[in-house]
Amino acid sequence: MKERYQDIDEKNEALREYLDIYKDKQPARDFLEQFEMSWIYHDAALEGVVYTHQELKAALFPSRASAEASMIPVVLEIRNHKAVCDFIREEAAGAKKQAQITLTTIKRMHDLFLGNTPEALAERARMERRERTEKELAKERERSGLRKDMPLHRTYFHDIHQPAKIQPALEKLVDYTASAEFREFHPIKQAATVQHSFLQIFPFTEHSGKVGRMCSNLILLRNGYMPAVIHSIDRQRYYECFRGPVAQFRTVLMDAMENSLDNGVKYFRDLGRKYKAINN
Repeated sequence: MKERYQDIDEKNEALREYLDIYKDKQPARDFLEQFEMSWIYHDAALEGVVYTHQELKAALFPSRASAEASMIPVVLEIRNHKAVCDFIREEAAGAKKQAQITLTTIKRMHDLFLGNTPEALAERARMERRERTEKELAKERERSGLRKDMPLHRTYFHDIHQPAKIQPALEKLVDYTASAEFREFHPIKQAATVQHSFLQIFPFTEHSGKVGRMCSNLILLRNGYMPAVIHSIDRQRYYECFRGPVAQFRTVLMDAMENSLDNGVKYFRDLGRKYKAINN
């Protein structure tokens, strides 16, 4: 396992070096834009929601692509997702590597995904040109709380906690992220452990999978890694691994990290070759 961690560390370092070389230049900007679109696309696709290129462009780069009226709900959803990506980057930049994952952080991510923030609600009212009804507001308040039932039809098919056990299990998990044992783990093992445990709890009716992946990526970002993007093509494998031990999921996570890093390094190497060919 140490060798696998070392391989990922070396590839991560190589990509970071390329990003430093091209910092504030168009190639780095292009790469990071594509990475962000890919991250959001695959993260949503794991939940069975597939965005088109046009929808992603209209949501993330409104000056380059306009959103038709029919696209507004999807555009808002994508922007909520982007808000969570931005939030974990800010959190990672402002905290120690070994900072605890808190209930406040988890709640904030969930609220951002739901669009349950003053900024998101104001933007929604502006785009839809109407205010929420009291009935709609009540429904949204209910969605923002912890899960109260066992869903009959759901995307994931591993066993999840009964509603009465969610709060204590969540508290136990966040406490564990502050423990000496957890802090001894390699960051990749920390990221895998948190997501695997979080998905067993499945605390929310909506977005539990997304919040779990963002918890993992917050840990990775704090430790200098790129976010792990698990591709939609691995969706079945991803779901299956929550039925097994955390080691099985850790392999899926490491495969995703290596795939992203290999693609990133290849992007900049090809760019270098192209530059040399033009100037020879």
